[in-house]
Amino acid sequence: MRKYLSIALLLLAPLVHSAEETPAFLQPDVLKAAVAMNLTDEQKPQFQQSLTDFVNGRMAAFKKLMRGNNQTNMPRKMKSRTNKLLKQMDADVASFLTEEQMPAYELYRDTLKSYL
Repeated sequence: MRKYLSIALLLLAPLVHSAEETPAFLQPDVLKAAVAMNLTDEQKPQFQQSLTDFVNGRMAAFKKLMRGNNQTNMPRKMKSRTNKLLKQMDADVASFLTEEQMPAYELYRDTLKSYL
């Protein structure tokens, strides 16, 4: 188990920007789900890029909403933008994950989403 956790941390560590709060993608349940996907060495950087795009897109959406100075319905707007970004991540990973890996990815995505 320790081996898998260290592999997951190596895969996801470059995405950490702040030590103040543990990001959703580094929560223990999310890391376990990531390991369960059994990514190949070739798939790991592709998955990392997809996750990076999701995280950066979500941060950009939040910043844009805050700059707009229109905080009415902020949770609803962020939920909508998050779902759109998750659908984009689904399409991205579908291009390199196998059919057998997709159910594990869907569990990963749902677990990640539960922490957002």
